[in-house]
Amino acid sequence: MRAPREFRAHRVLRSLAGVALLLSACAAFHFQAPDVMPTAVELMDVALDQQRFKVALHVQNPNDRALPIKWVHVSLQIEGVEVGQGETTEPFNVPARGESDVNMVVKTNLAKSVPDLLLRIASRGQLPDVSYRVSGTVNPDITLLPPIPFAKSGQFTLPSQ
Repeated sequence: MRAPREFRAHRVLRSLAGVALLLSACAAFHFQAPDVMPTAVELMDVALDQQRFKVALHVQNPNDRALPIKWVHVSLQIEGVEVGQGETTEPFNVPARGESDVNMVVKTNLAKSVPDLLLRIASRGQLPDVSYRVSGTVNPDITLLPPIPFAKSGQFTLPSQ
């Protein structure tokens, strides 16, 4: 037995309305990636196979609405060599067009990464400008909003002696 033509048309209209609602919700949740910048690093403890650093991050929200954050995951590379990863331990909120500071723990294995890193730096000559890349994901605490990737690259000069 087939459904009456009016009933089928009604179902199609309801489905289209649902899709339109979902698309408008996605547009409402469009967020620009926040600007995440490390501001301080403090050694917490050292072991042969792992070192832990407390890293302070400054997060700027370019959006016109508050950005509640569940967690931030960060990876640090120097001269293309990954030297550490970390994740925040507490949720936090970044106000609309505002900023927030948050601390996180970054774990490294310098015994594993330093030899390759030193070879790359030494091959470039004395006192080179060293490139770095901080990248990661900000996981907002907003339903249907996926994690927001971010990346920051730059250079610093090694100090002489």
